[in-house]
Amino acid sequence: MAPPDRLSELPDCLLQSILSSLRARQVVQTTALSRRWRDVWRGVLRLDIDQREFQAAEAPADRDGRRDKSVELEEWARFDDFADNLLLHHGGGDDDGDNLPLDALRLHVVDKRDSSRRRLPRYTRWLEWVHGCLDRYRPTALEIHSDFDMTVDLRLMGLRSDLTRLNTLRLNGVLHAGGFGDSDDSSVCPQLEHVEFSSCAIGFEGVVTARTLKKLVVNRCWRRNDTKEEAAPRPRVQAPALTSLRLVVTFQDDIWVFETPSLVEASIRASRHFVNTDDEYELLCNLYNVTRLELSGFMAIEKIRPKNGGHQDLPKFHNLTTLLLEDCDLTGEVYNMLDLFLYNAPKLEELTLQNCKLPQEWSILCVIAL
Repeated sequence: MAPPDRLSELPDCLLQSILSSLRARQVVQTTALSRRWRDVWRGVLRLDIDQREFQAAEAPADRDGRRDKSVELEEWARFDDFADNLLLHHGGGDDDGDNLPLDALRLHVVDKRDSSRRRLPRYTRWLEWVHGCLDRYRPTALEIHSDFDMTVDLRLMGLRSDLTRLNTLRLNGVLHAGGFGDSDDSSVCPQLEHVEFSSCAIGFEGVVTARTLKKLVVNRCWRRNDTKEEAAPRPRVQAPALTSLRLVVTFQDDIWVFETPSLVEASIRASRHFVNTDDEYELLCNLYNVTRLELSGFMAIEKIRPKNGGHQDLPKFHNLTTLLLEDCDLTGEVYNMLDLFLYNAPKLEELTLQNCKLPQEWSILCVIAL
């Protein structure tokens, strides 16, 4: 006697919650388990559509790593068919006229950078499919990963598709333009609160408004080549509701100008070889209202403080209670970063130093104390 199938006895909502942790192709494959599972997948509220699932495991390649064109075309065809059928049948299908709002939609597209232009018709079709997904599902969270130069313009995307439910946006490896979807008097993303850019080329400049944004992560991004003209201003982000900011900067023009009066916590990690020191000091001064601050890789204050007569003093950090300094240079004959923080942060309660360069006299005092 076969043991009872207790998993299939669970209600649809629990089964769909379990399926939400799988990629879309695996979710659809559960229809082959039994009649009980035939329609369960249609109500899954989180879709992870990954083109890598359709790549041949051992496709032949030449010495330069280039794969056979016919194999790649076949992979794209399989992925294209799957994507169309998924959009047609998930959520009840077009016959029902039932659009199922998703909690999360994740898309991962792969291609060779040097072949993206050659495949423009297919790439355009893929963008059409993305807009079809946005219109049908109106996701609360949207995540797009791209291994080639896929352009995402949030403003244009919102004018074409419905992004009114979008709360969280994560972009990885794309060319991003269009800011955060806000214009002077309206927004195509009125509920957007959480944005993450990772390894993206940023194409917007000037003043960028994000009225509803509360958390922003910018991880190893850079300005797109056509916005690097000498006269082009750095992006200035106006985010009155932003409370959390995390930056990992690696190039000279990575540091944006932030106007964030509600900021509560900030984490800034800077490269020592490429960051513009004047911008680094300006950013530090703009974090005056945080309660928790983490700095990593900052040079000595004397090295980043502007030498011209128009420099500004380090402001008072009236709300700062927790400070972490990692791999920072705390030396300086006149200005010392730690001394300035201790002097300008009257409410500081917790201080952590990790792998920091200390003044020589501090080392002597430590030896004497031991």
